[in-house]
Amino acid sequence: MKRRSFIKRSCLVCAGLVAGTSVLTLLEGCATAKIQKVSVVNKVISIDAALCNELQKVLVLRTDDLEYDVLLYYVSNANYSAVLLKCTHYDNPVFVNNKEVFCPSHGSKFDYTGKVLTEPATQSLKSFKVKLDNQTIKINIS
Repeated sequence: MKRRSFIKRSCLVCAGLVAGTSVLTLLEGCATAKIQKVSVVNKVISIDAALCNELQKVLVLRTDDLEYDVLLYYVSNANYSAVLLKCTHYDNPVFVNNKEVFCPSHGSKFDYTGKVLTEPATQSLKSFKVKLDNQTIKINIS
């Protein structure tokens, strides 16, 4: 193999490795939480506590009764947070990745409990009351 051909192939292999690693890093940052289809009964979402715990701290709940999804977050032992995934800046849907909640429309960012991390949004996401009843998490969406 000629020297020039060897160098060209080596550079192409290195560039491919760098590009592949960069894409994987970007995709990991955009990873979304697990989505669980749920029902609403008497304005309450009930879900097995085993689905949201120390190992699986973030869970997106989807129901036909709400226009937007709900984020359920395991804060600590028997303590949960639930917020509506609707941006308070312009009522756009927000999405969950492996470190925060973000609005792709204008760049607002929130923590998993709904507090604003990055403007233009200035108000926290709408939160719901959550209680643990035996091994069932109950979210009051009224």
